[in-house]
Amino acid sequence: MTLNDLFPKTARFGADGLITIAGVDLNLLADTYGTPLYLYDASTINGSYSLLTELLKQNYSGKAQIAYASKAYLSLKFAKKLARTDASIDVVSLSELEIALEAGFPPERIHLHGNNKSREEIHSAIANRIGSIVIDSTDELEFVEAICEGMQVRQKIWLRINPNIAVNTHKAVQTGHGASKFGIEAANGEAEHVIRLALKSESLHLTGIHTHLGSQIFHPAEFGQAVVAMLELGKTAGFHPDVVCPGGGWGVPYTIDDPFIDPNEWIATISKAATDWCRTENCPLPELVIEPGRFMVARSGVALYRVGSTKQSQNGDWIAAVDGGMADNPRVALYGSKYEAMLVGDGSKRPVETMRLVGRFCESGDELIPAITMPRLQRGDLIAIPVSGAYQLSMASNYNLADRPCVLWVENGAVEVLQRREHAARSDWWQGE
Repeated sequence: MTLNDLFPKTARFGADGLITIAGVDLNLLADTYGTPLYLYDASTINGSYSLLTELLKQNYSGKAQIAYASKAYLSLKFAKKLARTDASIDVVSLSELEIALEAGFPPERIHLHGNNKSREEIHSAIANRIGSIVIDSTDELEFVEAICEGMQVRQKIWLRINPNIAVNTHKAVQTGHGASKFGIEAANGEAEHVIRLALKSESLHLTGIHTHLGSQIFHPAEFGQAVVAMLELGKTAGFHPDVVCPGGGWGVPYTIDDPFIDPNEWIATISKAATDWCRTENCPLPELVIEPGRFMVARSGVALYRVGSTKQSQNGDWIAAVDGGMADNPRVALYGSKYEAMLVGDGSKRPVETMRLVGRFCESGDELIPAITMPRLQRGDLIAIPVSGAYQLSMASNYNLADRPCVLWVENGAVEVLQRREHAARSDWWQGE
């Protein structure tokens, strides 16, 4: 894999160091909209969605559904583009739910997740007759049931199961192991008990079983284990689910040293696990729902920054500071995530240095790339960081009262603003109004 391979599919690289995406010059975008600047390439997102759709058709003979995990990135205009497809959407807050509805997602294609949903979120989900509320605990089952009884409505639900399957990824994004805050424990019999409770409820309609093992997973075997574990659990409790959802989390490469594992291995594994089990048990195939967030949008996104201050530290390291950092991309500080960067422009006559690429915020941990070899950067340079489409903007903050970046959608030479640049100091929220 080369650095170019990490950029969106429409990226083109000129001999003079200039870069275009979807036919649009990155220098022109930075000059027009300022930096930090994020862009999403339509072709890359659409290609990822189409690929997963085709893989499900090839590997699974039952019904299948792709539910975009909105926590990867969501804005109203972005959601409107997704709503035009056949995708469903996962939401985990009232605002995400409201955006999904306003964007035009049919309520039956919306799933409400979360380990501590508020009464307001649950009430809105029920009132809007969304496709499913994903129950995360015994307590929540009783809570949702009481709300449904008060509203005199029968609501479809899934149960999120904790199958106690550990995966090889950063501990902060492991979610299916025994100590996780997410899901109903299967190992101690609680999950079986909750299934039986749900089946008896007159206000809840149990239709599916769900789990999510974590993020940035490159080994498909655990996904197959999770599918079998959910189906076996249902059998034990006397329930054959209409829907089985093994979550998402299939990994993407962020650096040239990261593996690219064909997602066909992921889709084929979960499809085979469900198909083989149902054939053995002589029962119908459930609808298979996958929840790709990162896989759909990570590669489509590029972050653009201007270099400001540069200097050489006492230990000899060259340091280049950019006009963004941990406020728009906290993944490095939170998870030790690794990235690549490219100078947008001609650096052929400059010395090549190993540099630290740091942010502008008042934290020593505000580093985007702790060590990278590239032409020595100088004030005014534009740099591009690929694979910036997932879990950056959605986790962005106003630390140091930073303005959250402008976000663009680029497609066939056209540019659309998905989100205007924020002006934090002018926000009514900060003024207490």
